[in-house]
Amino acid sequence: MNASDRPALLWIRSPPHSTVHLTEGVRLAAMATALDLPVRWLFIGEGVRALVQGQEPYLYAPPLNRMLAGIVSAEFPALVHAPSLQHRGIEWGALIDGVPFAAVDDAGAAEWLIGASRVVPL
Repeated sequence: MNASDRPALLWIRSPPHSTVHLTEGVRLAAMATALDLPVRWLFIGEGVRALVQGQEPYLYAPPLNRMLAGIVSAEFPALVHAPSLQHRGIEWGALIDGVPFAAVDDAGAAEWLIGASRVVPL
């Protein structure tokens, strides 16, 4: 696999509603997807809090599950750092519906960070 075949990795590590990082990440991923550039998401640390269902903090932004619907798929699910969920007491059943997720551990997260063509920390 050459560098152009490897996906860019959006590394979501910030709390979801304290900055515009998550919204800007969705915009970036949507643009990349429209250009047929591969993008993967990695939710880690405080970033996993963005995936808890029932959060609608902004009236002007659509729910995250709708924003991610055209970007992630069963073939390319959003990656979720399982130890981050566990550390925060978040159960898998509490995550938003309609978005495919794949669990990664520390080694899996490191593998994605090292193997990405680009890493965009958000």
